[in-house]
Amino acid sequence: MKYKLSRYTVTAPCPDNNNKSILYSTRSGKMLVVTNNCIDFIHESKIHLMPPSIVERLVTIKALVPVDEDEISLVIAENNEEIEREDTLYEVIQPSSNCQLGCYYCGQKHEKGEISSEQYEKILARIREKAKARNYSRMKIGWFGAEPLMAVKTMRDLTVGLKKIAAECNIPYSAKIVTNGLSLKPSIFKELIETLSVKSVEITLDGTQEFHDQHRYTKQNERSFDLIFSNLTSILNAPDYDPSKCAVSIRCNVDNKNHEGVIPLLQLLADNNLQKKITFYTIGIYSWGNDAHKGSLTKEEFAKKEITWLSEMLRLGFEPRIIPKRVKQVCLAVSKTSEMYDAKGNIFNCTEVSYVPAYQDSPYALGNVSQDEPSPIKERPLSKWNEEVLNNKFPCHDCRMLPVCGGACPKSWHEDMRACPSAKFNIEDRLKLTYISAKKEPVLVQNHN
Repeated sequence: MKYKLSRYTVTAPCPDNNNKSILYSTRSGKMLVVTNNCIDFIHESKIHLMPPSIVERLVTIKALVPVDEDEISLVIAENNEEIEREDTLYEVIQPSSNCQLGCYYCGQKHEKGEISSEQYEKILARIREKAKARNYSRMKIGWFGAEPLMAVKTMRDLTVGLKKIAAECNIPYSAKIVTNGLSLKPSIFKELIETLSVKSVEITLDGTQEFHDQHRYTKQNERSFDLIFSNLTSILNAPDYDPSKCAVSIRCNVDNKNHEGVIPLLQLLADNNLQKKITFYTIGIYSWGNDAHKGSLTKEEFAKKEITWLSEMLRLGFEPRIIPKRVKQVCLAVSKTSEMYDAKGNIFNCTEVSYVPAYQDSPYALGNVSQDEPSPIKERPLSKWNEEVLNNKFPCHDCRMLPVCGGACPKSWHEDMRACPSAKFNIEDRLKLTYISAKKEPVLVQNHN
């Protein structure tokens, strides 16, 4: 069979060897170290002259593909197949419409309110109907905000009903939560794990105190960092903390105001012996139905700084994910079943639109559980995303990173905002960083001369 270099490959020179290069396939998410002679043979269409064993290894990671292969059609087909055979019933619930914080970049309008007992019975009924409609292997709930911990009682009540549904369908139940961390006392964390079956918790820290408190302050303009960090260290440094029971991640939202606070935050986390107990990642602040993105770094600026942050993480003993993996289902929006419910009973298929005035009465609102019988959604916004990419409606069609980002955020692209992940702009440096930091050299394809 005749082969060609996949359009979904990236190469970078090995930092310590001028005769070798790192070859990365975004279709498989795998990398190999190869000789430059190997790269030359591929570019010179002399693949047929290479030893079969080397060709086989390159084919295995999909760096080489059949010459007549329509790669983008196959990538999109794999994505659609993943969506069709989705075996996790994943639902997102916003138990509260309120939040203690008044972060300047947040697009949500917060007000007091929780899911009523009548509404959560209807939410449970809707989820039960879905759970019984097909053979799922598990049920997973995402608790989201505003701030979900402002409605802990509602979470408790709903969890009882959700677990009952999972038991009826004989499938395991688990949950995750995104929280600002202000109410995450050790006792609440314990309850989340032991009673509410939460397996992962994400908390936001936008730098050390001086940076975070300029970003994430209370609605009374009071500081929030010290309380959040105290909660975090009390939980993670407790003698009985077991990371295998619940994974904790820290997200750092970055813009022009706080990018200098990332490294000090990493140092602070390491000083408190947290680097092996958490996952840490940074993300550029983006539009949330507002103009927050106008104060952000450009994607290229962010990507350049991110390599410095990743290097520092490695130096301090963190274990960051440097090389992106294959992504076949980009987000909840492309799912045929997953939905999000807010505290008013509204139903969405995108987590970025609830409580945001800019999206009031938008097509993203699919209905409300208070309707006697919410009709099945025949056409969900953004659900045709993969087909739109395949038909060259967006730049993702020609991007070598498509298999590992899936297009990132369909809603952003539809709003004419570039959604590309940072890895697109620093993938070569990520490969070099992985090569340097590996305890042992990645799999080596030997020189075939």
